[in-house]
Amino acid sequence: MLITVVLALAAAGASAWFMAGRGVRCDSLAPLTVLATLAAFLISVCFRMMGRYADQRSRWILFACVVLAGATLFADFRFVRRSRGFCDQMQQGLAVQAASGRRGGS
Repeated sequence: MLITVVLALAAAGASAWFMAGRGVRCDSLAPLTVLATLAAFLISVCFRMMGRYADQRSRWILFACVVLAGATLFADFRFVRRSRGFCDQMQQGLAVQAASGRRGGS
């Protein structure tokens, strides 16, 4: 159970670190997607472990892990969804500039 708690805290901390910068960094969207997937996996692991641990204290710890992983999943999804459009527009603009630069140089 300790490993699950550590992984939930590490995923939340890494997500906060990737989202902490000022502005949108398009290169951080893929790691945030992976961290969101890890958070979803941790939620399922915590629910499976609740059947194994019958005492009240362990269940509360696992519930706290589910809440933390759920908040991480929600925050990562929201950040990636909000930033994806901006990054796609920027990438398309760079592609148009590169294409017009090739035509102008020929």
